[in-house]
Amino acid sequence: MSGKSSVLIFAAAVATTLALGGSAEARFRKTNILTRVSTHIIPNWNNSGSDVCFVHNSNNAPVTAIVSVFPTGGKLIGTDTWTFPVLLGAFNDARVYSWTPLTPGAEYCQVMFVQ
Repeated sequence: MSGKSSVLIFAAAVATTLALGGSAEARFRKTNILTRVSTHIIPNWNNSGSDVCFVHNSNNAPVTAIVSVFPTGGKLIGTDTWTFPVLLGAFNDARVYSWTPLTPGAEYCQVMFVQ
């Protein structure tokens, strides 16, 4: 009986881990962190069909961050790239950019510089 209960507990733990991991993957598509400033792409923001890039400052002081958005998926600096300076207060968030993805999952939103 002890063997069956330990297998059951193990199966429940694996199922819970996979279920939680799946929901986190669906919420944030891509994450980028540089000097405690992070970006998150949230797909289909509020069921609008648009993906949104948010930036978050985990520092206890204000920072200026340069964030580049690559909505078409190519990480080459060029005509399909937008770069924004973002002023963030301590532990603050900002919505940087939203777009309708051409190829879902191919876009990037990346912190390039923090001061």
